[in-house]
Amino acid sequence: MSTEPSPEQKPASLYGASLYYDHLYGAAPAGLALLDPRRLLRKWRTLTLTLAFAVVAALGYLWAAEKIYRANSLIELSVRRPRILTQQPAVIEDQAGAQQSTEVFNTRLEKFKGRTMLEAALQRLDAVLPGAFAPASPASSDSPELRHDKRLKRFEKALTLTLVRRSRLIRVEFEHPDPKVATAACNAFADAAEASAYEENRTTSDAAVAWLEAQAELQRKDLLKAEDALLAFRQEHKIDALESERKTVDDALQGFNKSLVDVESREAQESALLAKLEQLTLDPERAGEFPADIPRAEEIRSALEQWRVAVVERNSLLAAFTPKHPEVQAKDNVVALYREEALKALERAKTTARSNNNLLREQAETLRRKKDEQIQLAAKLEMQVVERKTRLAALERSRDAADQSFRGILARIQDARMAADENTATVKIIDRATVPLKPVHPNPLHTLALALLLGFVGGLGLIVALDFLEDRVTGPEDMEGRGIPILAVVPHVRNADRASIATATIRQHFSEVVEAFAGLGTMLDSPQHKERSQVILIASSIPGEGKTVASCNLAAILAKKGRRVLLVDFDLRRPRLAGIFPIPPGRPDLLTVQPEANPRMAGLPYPVADCPNLEVIASRPMSQSNPAVALGALAGALISWARTKYDHVVLDAPPLGLVSDTLALAPLADFTLVMVRPEVSRKRLTWHTIHRMRESGIHSLGLVVNDLDVSKMLYNTYSPYYHYQQHYKAYAPAEENGGG
Repeated sequence: MSTEPSPEQKPASLYGASLYYDHLYGAAPAGLALLDPRRLLRKWRTLTLTLAFAVVAALGYLWAAEKIYRANSLIELSVRRPRILTQQPAVIEDQAGAQQSTEVFNTRLEKFKGRTMLEAALQRLDAVLPGAFAPASPASSDSPELRHDKRLKRFEKALTLTLVRRSRLIRVEFEHPDPKVATAACNAFADAAEASAYEENRTTSDAAVAWLEAQAELQRKDLLKAEDALLAFRQEHKIDALESERKTVDDALQGFNKSLVDVESREAQESALLAKLEQLTLDPERAGEFPADIPRAEEIRSALEQWRVAVVERNSLLAAFTPKHPEVQAKDNVVALYREEALKALERAKTTARSNNNLLREQAETLRRKKDEQIQLAAKLEMQVVERKTRLAALERSRDAADQSFRGILARIQDARMAADENTATVKIIDRATVPLKPVHPNPLHTLALALLLGFVGGLGLIVALDFLEDRVTGPEDMEGRGIPILAVVPHVRNADRASIATATIRQHFSEVVEAFAGLGTMLDSPQHKERSQVILIASSIPGEGKTVASCNLAAILAKKGRRVLLVDFDLRRPRLAGIFPIPPGRPDLLTVQPEANPRMAGLPYPVADCPNLEVIASRPMSQSNPAVALGALAGALISWARTKYDHVVLDAPPLGLVSDTLALAPLADFTLVMVRPEVSRKRLTWHTIHRMRESGIHSLGLVVNDLDVSKMLYNTYSPYYHYQQHYKAYAPAEENGGG
């Protein structure tokens, strides 16, 4: 029996009956099988009930909660004094004015929260509404101080001060069940804040003038010191002369660079010429082709010409005399002489090229040294210029800062002198509070939104918890990602009995069930399963998962392909095939044949009238002996006999979760299909069944998901089923659609 390939080696087609099923279900990772969103969303009723409970609780809270009204007022803070000429209120600033504006605002905000400010605001409120913010049920033993403290705490608790971001505004908010009390308290606090700032300005005006005059004298001295230091630095360090010297050095450096580039270019040319001379070979026959750009080129060319003429004359003599003739030998001496002169001329040319090259190299080296010296000098001058300019800029900034500070203090002295007689303030009321018409608490929109959010989160958490606790299979995604391929998904058929569903592939031509089992047959004919699909065992973990229906339809669909198929009912405890394909009169059943009686086995199968090529061996309930023992003795001989007679043998086995009969049949089969039925099968029991088969050495396994009700699934996920249910009749002639 062949082994199942590993998940990494399986092609994508192994995980579904076709690309049609891949599109429906995909391939879920094993670790996420318990948290598949499609399965969780099927429990939408739980989520709906949780949301409804949250909404009802929110409505009850809105009805019972106390109504709170909020009054708003807006005041403005000032951190910079306006100019006197605009006739705006002047501001007396103390040392806090030198801090960041945010720190000033936060400081003023904390002052507003202090006990002194709260008491002033509460006093103003008592003038408008006496007894407001009194304790709800004061104790008779409370002292006046304690009662006052309780009122102050209630007032403080109802007050909210908010610094508006990126502005100089503070929003004052008061909350109270009585809108008139909230409005009066808000305006009382705003008035107290403005009056407090006014009194603070008047108190500090005289001291501010004296302090500013002392600061002005110090700033004047600092300004004089800064101007003297700036003048002394300009006289001591002549920055202009230093910059002129640096420019001269830069110009000289540019000249050196230009000369160095020219010398290096000439050096490269001489080096190339010398290399050409080193590779040059003298040939008197090519005297006219000698290069003219080398030193002593004319001298070498003349020597080559004389050499060539002597060679020609010697060759002429050789035509008339032998090589040992005196005239020929004399001419050989002349040829050798001219050759020696040509070689000496070439050597003199090389010497000249070497001398020129060495001279240019020395010139380039000299220029490089001078260039480096100029670069160092330029860098030194640049550092001096930068340093002196930096120091000069620092002195100028110090002088400008001292001058600006001095002028600012003089202007502030004038403002401070007038502030004592003006209505100056750092706090100004922008908007006064008006009586609110609608309560702010409870907020129906926020309360309902929070209730929906909590209800959704709680419902989702409840669904996840229930899903973890639930053991029932809800869909194909529960079985994916475990290394067992899902070979087919059979849809639910409404209002049909077992016999009609079991014979659907015989009596119908176009339906979801027929298409599902056709896909299963195609998968078994695929290269991955073809070699191990002769004997196919249909197993399940519990009764009612549809193994008999799957056995009948699979056998019929294989028979429709022109193959001889035998369907055997090995469920000796609850046989079903006899009710679907009745045993003809006089035919023996499975239990009437002895294991050794192979010749009598030919009389067991009986043909199915409506499905050519399909034969059935039915059975009857066995009560006299143990079915597992009888099955073990009978199955081996029967299957061995069937392998020689049929192309496919389909075995309908009893549930493995209840009895062990299937473990005796599975080793005799080539491939085992395990049935899974949503809302009926148990996940743990199904995986226990598969685990037992694997422990028994059975590894050629596949899953068939039966009776899947797509109407309860998500529309987008199972849209191909809906499309098929609505439009499949268009794919066949009208007379063939009746059974679908």
